[in-house]
Amino acid sequence: MEKKTRKSGGYKRILTDYLTFNRQEQRGIMVLLTILLGLVLANSVIPSETFQKPVDFRNFEREVSEFEQAWTKGELDDSLERMKMRSRFSTRSDKWHNDTMTKPRYPEKPILVIELNAADTFDLQRLRGIGPAFARRIVNYRQRLGGFVEKRQLAEVFGMDSARYRMVEPNIRVNADSVITIDLNNITFKELLRHPYFPFGITKNIMLYRQKNKRFKSMEELLLIPGISDSLYLRMKVYLRLD
Repeated sequence: MEKKTRKSGGYKRILTDYLTFNRQEQRGIMVLLTILLGLVLANSVIPSETFQKPVDFRNFEREVSEFEQAWTKGELDDSLERMKMRSRFSTRSDKWHNDTMTKPRYPEKPILVIELNAADTFDLQRLRGIGPAFARRIVNYRQRLGGFVEKRQLAEVFGMDSARYRMVEPNIRVNADSVITIDLNNITFKELLRHPYFPFGITKNIMLYRQKNKRFKSMEELLLIPGISDSLYLRMKVYLRLD
């Protein structure tokens, strides 16, 4: 009897130790039960598999039928060739449309033109191959001449080679109205000598001729001066006058 009482007391102790929960543990058990119940309900509502709706080919029956007929008649190659031709024409049309309708057009850049008798050193430096030193050289030569009468005279500037001249020639022009002329009957020896077309020997002969004949009556008398050729005379006379 005493053994049974001990045994029943041991069971009660076990039940008390393992099946008695405090309030916090009871709340945790309730949360777990709620989660399990939610999973069971979700499994019963959501289907286990998703079926994709089969493709309906009824809209393509006509195309399939025409393809089969063309295949049997040997016309498939012609049909494909016609399709390729339509595709090429469509592509070219789109390209033409894009090139002619959507291509931006920019205004043409104006061509640089420098007038040699009015340009200063800053204007001249805008020409290709003309730096500050070369621009000053051009201005100094223009002052000695009295102005340019034609573009080719720019090639007479010291250091102006043919390659540089060809590079700037399209961008220059000359207005000869501003050219300063020399009174051949009143010019002094030193003043005439300063002009590029009148070297020392020729200038001396001109002064001797004028002293002997008192004055020049015509420009053609320059051809009587030793050292003056026909080509030099043509270059000189545009800068001379007789007062």
